Amino acid sequence: MTHSYFNPKCEARSKSSSGCGVFAVAPISKGELVSLWGGTIVHKSKLDPSMPRFTQRVLQIDEELYILTAEEKEPNDCFNHSCEPNLGFTGQIGLVAMRDINVGEELTFDYAMSDGGPYDEFECNCGLPTCRHKVSGNDWKLPELWKKYDGYFSTYLARRIENLRK
Repeated sequence: MTHSYFNPKCEARSKSSSGCGVFAVAPISKGELVSLWGGTIVHKSKLDPSMPRFTQRVLQIDEELYILTAEEKEPNDCFNHSCEPNLGFTGQIGLVAMRDINVGEELTFDYAMSDGGPYDEFECNCGLPTCRHKVSGNDWKLPELWKKYDGYFSTYLARRIENLRK
């Protein structure tokens, strides 16, 4: 049984560099819903960083709240980070296409759109000219990303950004 929605125009498959990735198997239009994560909502005090696949299964959805996906790997667990993503957030658990996406493209989002804490920080090797080289839970604070991802931040981060702009 799957706990998440995964657009049938997508396919999760193995990737040697990052374990798995999600790829378009049919054209996806700008604004089209690609994914909705399902799972159990937990307070940050209940997170166990030592559990298997921790960074694949945990997504911050609000202040001190996270969604923990199913123990069995689902296709939605395979979305990777990119400093030049083609997906952005709608609400707290949804991903939509930020532009038209062609067959064969990997579907990615910038973790700065959802991570407001240090639970999943890593060195980025995307190799793109805009690469930040280190992805941190504070990247959402970068004003250049506010403009770049306007309308595509998770709801709670959009609230944080709005408060900083005041």
